[in-house]
Amino acid sequence: MSELDELVSRDGVLMAGRFGPDWRVAETRSQGLFIEYPAALEVVGSFCAAIQSMFNALAVAMAGFSPSAWTPVQGWAASGGSYSIAVHGDRFMVVETDKVGSFDELRRLLRPGEL
Repeated sequence: MSELDELVSRDGVLMAGRFGPDWRVAETRSQGLFIEYPAALEVVGSFCAAIQSMFNALAVAMAGFSPSAWTPVQGWAASGGSYSIAVHGDRFMVVETDKVGSFDELRRLLRPGEL
């Protein structure tokens, strides 16, 4: 079983995946929502690329104050309504918020070798 298969087998995890160097979704495993609505995969990729770009720009802008504190951007998470998304490095997960632990837990799961 691959690392992504392990992630998506957890209760509440709808999708787990990796981005390529251009922030397009390169590999995914999914269940539920994203199987029913394949267009959601494209939305996830566009959303994550835009947010990552914003955080990278913020890190560069903040470099004058404390360069080592902001770069490189390692991860972020967002939550709204019933769903949350967490990104760490080139990995991401989309989850049902009420079925998973904290953002700290999501970040831990996304780190290589932390499963």
